[in-house]
Amino acid sequence: MFPELGSKGRIAIATFWLAGQAALILTGPMRADGAFAFRMFPESSTIDVQLVREVVAQSGHGTEVVPVDRGAWLAHDEKGTLHRFRWDDRVKDGNIFPYGHPVHAGYGAGAQLQRLAHALDDVATHIDGDADTVRLVANVTVRKNGGPPEHVRLESRTRDLR
Repeated sequence: MFPELGSKGRIAIATFWLAGQAALILTGPMRADGAFAFRMFPESSTIDVQLVREVVAQSGHGTEVVPVDRGAWLAHDEKGTLHRFRWDDRVKDGNIFPYGHPVHAGYGAGAQLQRLAHALDDVATHIDGDADTVRLVANVTVRKNGGPPEHVRLESRTRDLR
């Protein structure tokens, strides 16, 4: 089934495998989720996400900020018809729902913020029929290990409304 490698081949494969494992462990702390990094105690952090939309200002110049209530909003399409959009139509991760109450950041605050940033971009690129929203913005309050609150602003890519 497997070819006979001989002792030099087995040593080469073992060396390659050990080097790969060492690389994963040494670079673990550099990843947002800390995968392969040893942590004796998990991070005990919370995030509180407030989702808003930047929409075209009624004056036609610039943008205005409109809050998103409980993950849903109404927006017009190109023809002026009003449609309802929901955050959780695209995002199924309950730890990044923007419903105005803190949630536990199970894999650490950095990992949750990274996931939230990706979710903002995903939702912004998949809200076809929303001709009002220029970008989605998450204003996040992070409490890392019970410490003082930190405020982070995450923005989706700017949408081309033409």
